Amino acid sequence: MPYFNAGVTAKEQAALQEAAALQQLSYPLVRDCCATVAATAGALVLVKLAEVLTYKGLIDQKLSRKLVHILAGPGFALCWPLFSSEPNARFFAVIVPSINLLRVLLLGFGIVEDDKTVRSMSREGDRAELLRGPLYYVLVLMAATVVYWRDSPTGALAMSLMCGGDGLADVVGRRLGQGNPLPWNPAKSWAGSAAMLLGGSSMAVGFVALFCSLGYFDCDMGAMAGCIAVIALVSTIIESLPVNKKLDDNLSVPGAVALLSFLLRNVVVVA
Repeated sequence: MPYFNAGVTAKEQAALQEAAALQQLSYPLVRDCCATVAATAGALVLVKLAEVLTYKGLIDQKLSRKLVHILAGPGFALCWPLFSSEPNARFFAVIVPSINLLRVLLLGFGIVEDDKTVRSMSREGDRAELLRGPLYYVLVLMAATVVYWRDSPTGALAMSLMCGGDGLADVVGRRLGQGNPLPWNPAKSWAGSAAMLLGGSSMAVGFVALFCSLGYFDCDMGAMAGCIAVIALVSTIIESLPVNKKLDDNLSVPGAVALLSFLLRNVVVVA
């Protein structure tokens, strides 16, 4: 029933109702804007921290790049609860990786010259590399946000296996992979694959449990853990195949997660 006060004219009453409606509408908008700023600031802090640690010689350039690879995606997903429950909140969230997409494109095409940043984002210091792995990484974050958001665990699973899985595989493989190469791909190791399987699946279970507890979707954690184990194992096998020069891991791993999640969608009740 509309609010009514005998001492207020109809025109004033309409103005009060309009103001109340605008107030209710503006709260989610303000919240989403603030969340976007906070998530963007967090991403910048992570990149700058990695650069400072590298500059001070505390970590090498390769480890710095991989730490950003491992932490950027999960850090972004941890900011998702900051956004409102409005359907359009995902489009505010996707602004965060979109800013990085713009940076990658400007640097990759040579529109902006910044050799230091190019070296920090690439393996060999070639700006053309940014248009492959780093570009795919950002596009996956954007797709996971817009397509899946908090309505499905698939987006969080894809980021977990790509970041916590594939990223950790490289770090561990370089340090503990000597002397235990995979029979079908000597460039990869049992140590690296084990790190991907354990790291990616652990991160995935953590995100699903968190999002379930926040009420984004309902799920049977027992069945979900089994699905995650299967998805992580298959993704690990795909990552280990000697095809990474033709198909980047930042595409093959999330692609496998999306396909397997679709095939196993009836195993877990998601609402």
